[in-house]
Amino acid sequence: MGSEEQPRASLDFAESSVLEAIAPATSKVDIEEAFNSWDGTVEDEGASILPFVKQRHVLLFDELLPVYVVFRTPLLENEVLKSYLDRLAVSLDVFAFGTTPGPDQEAKALPKELICSETIKDTNEPTIVLHESGDAKHAYVFWKVEVAIARPQGRFHKPAIYFQPTASLKPDVTAKQNVSHNDYLPSRVPPALNLLQSFEHDPALAGIHPRLSAMRISKIAPSAPLAREMVRPIKTGQRPLFRAVPPLMWRTRFAKVHTSLADLSLMVSLDIEVAQYTSYNVRIKTVDLLLHGGDIKALTTVNTVATSSPGDQLSYLYKATPDLGPDGTPALGSQGHILTLNIEADILVSDGCQPHVAIQWKTAVDFASEQQSNLIKAAHRLSSASHAGSIKSPDSLPAQDTDEPNAPNDAINVTLTISGPPSVQVGELFHWGVFIVNRSDKIRRLAVMVIPKRKRDAHRPQPSASSIGGHSAEKKELLATAVLDENIIYGRQKGAKTEPTELVCLTTDIRLGQLAPGSCYTADLKFIALSAGVQSVESVRVIDLATNETADVRDLPSIVAVEKQPEGIET
Repeated sequence: MGSEEQPRASLDFAESSVLEAIAPATSKVDIEEAFNSWDGTVEDEGASILPFVKQRHVLLFDELLPVYVVFRTPLLENEVLKSYLDRLAVSLDVFAFGTTPGPDQEAKALPKELICSETIKDTNEPTIVLHESGDAKHAYVFWKVEVAIARPQGRFHKPAIYFQPTASLKPDVTAKQNVSHNDYLPSRVPPALNLLQSFEHDPALAGIHPRLSAMRISKIAPSAPLAREMVRPIKTGQRPLFRAVPPLMWRTRFAKVHTSLADLSLMVSLDIEVAQYTSYNVRIKTVDLLLHGGDIKALTTVNTVATSSPGDQLSYLYKATPDLGPDGTPALGSQGHILTLNIEADILVSDGCQPHVAIQWKTAVDFASEQQSNLIKAAHRLSSASHAGSIKSPDSLPAQDTDEPNAPNDAINVTLTISGPPSVQVGELFHWGVFIVNRSDKIRRLAVMVIPKRKRDAHRPQPSASSIGGHSAEKKELLATAVLDENIIYGRQKGAKTEPTELVCLTTDIRLGQLAPGSCYTADLKFIALSAGVQSVESVRVIDLATNETADVRDLPSIVAVEKQPEGIET
């Protein structure tokens, strides 16, 4: 009999209770103290369940609004009321919609948007107030929830906001435990249908009576007393509409800094305007700009403690510099650098109402367009082509330029022993033996190549008069200084002489797979001398393919080439 009374009491509790959300007009309100001065009279039948609490008329976007979810129920014993509150699931949804249709909308279809949803957790302890007024005895339970009034994604004409609290009773755990779990042979319950009853008189079974209960393959539905508890949710009270306006508006503008091509910095101008139609003064506390994947520096200082009037505009100036990748372009691409704006302010609505506004806005910043990125990459390759360690392609070796200083000989920590014949004949192939030992403590992937000897040109062009003083010699630019005097280039091309080749290396390069620490390798370099005399090469360059570190060996064997004597002639 107790199991029948429990669902009935739960239904009475749900039908006689009311749930409502209230936004007080003052920032700090003591509802318990306000109950003591309330005589329980309600002037309007459709008024709020707390008519003595004055509510806001206008809400602000980006506001952190304290909202009270109030639950009114008939007065019960403390233990009974606490058992019901433990089973109560309460949530609060905040919706925004347009009160009037826009120019391109129909009057019948006014969309709404969910801008916030909060679930009251068990850790949020409610405040319970018992109130008696004549024959009316009620228990008021209210929770305080901090709601962020976010800006809707859609564009609404004359937006408004309303709160929709919902509550329902969860199934009683004690009622579930009292239900009998003897599903095999329940008392005074007819047995389930035997699915194998038609085979009972089969002569092949020789007197065996097979039985398969239908309960073994059918789904058991929950009992009716537990299911009825969730049929009716708790009804809600009035749902007032609040007009919503943005208190602050901002605009960001970006401008390129007129410096060298390597500097991708942008000047960021931030303008914050206090909305004039709100007629509220604003006290801005903090204004911060953060750049993900770069650095941002404030160039102006604005007093954020002073109070701003409606229509005032505050301007801030920043310099944003992105992190650069190996090729000189922004490290995170065109969409990876995120600019985050954080604004905190107090809106001075009245002496007792000063809502706190917290704004967080993000946008992607493109520091270099596609055309500019291609130009930067090309300029970076041209400026770093003379550096031996700048080429990262695994299928190519660093440029053969001996004018640049090389890495120290101990950077790779590999020893080379080169041996060759004392003399060679012109036009015949000869070999150099290269013995390589890895003296480092890690595996090396090496390449060996021969740098031919170059003819030194004593004449070096001087910069023209029009370019002297235009660029500082100490400042390292991404691009070289432009040559403005074409006569020097024309004179060098016209007076150039073709030098004959005296020594040719037939081995382009030698590549080693993986040379373990302490191991050695032997290779051959093939040469052919084309003229008699003492021949030489510039150096033998060793390159680490993993790190592109280079080292040149210049202490090489001498090559003495002699003319081949005709047969039959003795010297």
